[in-house]
Amino acid sequence: MQITKETNLIVSLAAKQNSIGAAMHNAGYQALGLNFVYIPITTDDIVQAITGVRGFNLVGNTVSMPHKQAVMEHLDEIDEVAKTIGAVNTVHNVDGKLIGYNSDWVGAMAALKEVTEIEGKKVIVIGAGGAARAIVYGLAQNKAQVTIYGRTADKARSLADDFGVTFGGDLSALDSASGYDIVINATPVGSAKSDSDESLVDQAFFKSGTVAMDVVTVPTETQFLKNAQAKGAKLVYGYRMLIHQALFQFELFTGQKPPFEVMEEALLAAVEAK
Repeated sequence: MQITKETNLIVSLAAKQNSIGAAMHNAGYQALGLNFVYIPITTDDIVQAITGVRGFNLVGNTVSMPHKQAVMEHLDEIDEVAKTIGAVNTVHNVDGKLIGYNSDWVGAMAALKEVTEIEGKKVIVIGAGGAARAIVYGLAQNKAQVTIYGRTADKARSLADDFGVTFGGDLSALDSASGYDIVINATPVGSAKSDSDESLVDQAFFKSGTVAMDVVTVPTETQFLKNAQAKGAKLVYGYRMLIHQALFQFELFTGQKPPFEVMEEALLAAVEAK
């Protein structure tokens, strides 16, 4: 991969470096013969990072947790959907103007629809950060019945109020939850950068035939999903959401239809290598 002054650069801004997304995006660029390169960058200073995007006149950037809400005040314009969600995971530089978008909700809904219908389903969402906001928005758009639980009750209640869904309580209230069809971990708990052996939900909570989704991509089989699988739940891995949301980003940045099969193959190979 050769980078020249003509190369269109895109960076991924994350608290911890992750090459999975880069492998997927770059495989797509190479398949179409596009002079684009996607580079993962680790940063705890989102202001400095966005200043760099401007200063180097990059094509744009993607944004990972925990920067998806903080980045918004440093952009020139925010897409109406992203504004409603209250989180940005994609930034496009258009003639020096940085415009924020959210493709997480698109990715999450597409990943869920690979295994289940959404309309009318009773869904538990655990978490109240940027990823949770995108998922709740998508679920509401698809007419699901959503209940939110959070480690911080006030934050979860505020999210529920924002989207007109049900506030279930803090995590201790999960013990009394029943009748759900889908449960989603929308927190980073269980990821390699936290404690991969940790799960906010124990095995006894899950039921056979329900759907369990985790937004965490590394490790692939989180403790949350292992607990769900042990009780016969259907699983939605975090990387499925990752690839579907990346398709939006790819087309936004390049103006080309993304080569799904090529990007999927590269993503799976990168996931397997972790």
